[in-house]
Amino acid sequence: MSGSRRKQLSLLLFTFLLGFPGALGTSLEVMEEEEIKQLLVDEKYVVILFSDTPECTGKCKDLEDTLIAVREDIVESLNAWVVRTHSPALAKQYGLTAVVEENPKIEPGIIFVRSGIPMLYNGPADDDEFLLHMFVSNLDSVVKSLGDSTFEHETQASTGATTGDWLVMFTRAGCERCTYLRATVEAVAASMRNRKNVAIVDRDTDGGQTTRRFGVKDFPSLILFRLGRLYRYDLPILDAKTLEAFMTDGFRNARGEEIPHPKTPFDDFTEQCADWLRENPSIVNAVLFAGAGLILLVFVAAATFMKSSVSKKESKKKK
Repeated sequence: MSGSRRKQLSLLLFTFLLGFPGALGTSLEVMEEEEIKQLLVDEKYVVILFSDTPECTGKCKDLEDTLIAVREDIVESLNAWVVRTHSPALAKQYGLTAVVEENPKIEPGIIFVRSGIPMLYNGPADDDEFLLHMFVSNLDSVVKSLGDSTFEHETQASTGATTGDWLVMFTRAGCERCTYLRATVEAVAASMRNRKNVAIVDRDTDGGQTTRRFGVKDFPSLILFRLGRLYRYDLPILDAKTLEAFMTDGFRNARGEEIPHPKTPFDDFTEQCADWLRENPSIVNAVLFAGAGLILLVFVAAATFMKSSVSKKESKKKK
């Protein structure tokens, strides 16, 4: 059955059940990991409750009760799916997995996926009106994607910062921790909406010069740009509440730096080469090993040639 057909039948069933109080039950529909993945492909809006165990107890149950209280509104106003799952792999992908005593542990949480972009719900577990407001007011991502051609124009980082404060996450291709942090960054952007700005710069798409300009070597890296200065987020904790606190007042505990000027093309190219060499040690070692082998081969060939020449000279003398 196609995704659209299945959705139509499900919505008809949901509408039918609304006419019978208690028919929807006191728990959410539980889906397996593969079903969730397919749902994310087929649907624009999906609300997923992640439980830390196959059963939903404790904080998970509080979140489930809150979702059930507004499930009808979510379905009618957003045309969204509201489901529950226990999937360690997806929980890790959305940053809901913490390491406790070297063992991964799922933290129960709600992820609102909008056209593939996840947003973590970081509000109170028992406030259904707040939860509904967060979803309805954030149907689209407010995190901006900036690159080399747009960064200075949007942020005005070195020309007065008249567009306000900016928390920028620097990412690169293949960075798993960057992927895990995306839902959290989306939550921060939603909470700070109309007060502060949140953006992402991808080094490997169109943000290479900007990334090198600010000396970013590790990924993900978070930098707050405020009133002509920058403040690097160096805390080990990467949750929404801590990031929001850093943006509002915590940055004062970090060392402020002057905004650096853009690098010259030569300096930028030199640093780009240095970054490549640093991030590809195996290739560099292979090249060095091959070079050393070539030098040794040339040396052996030269020694063999010299030895052959000496032998020929001695043979002529004897004759």
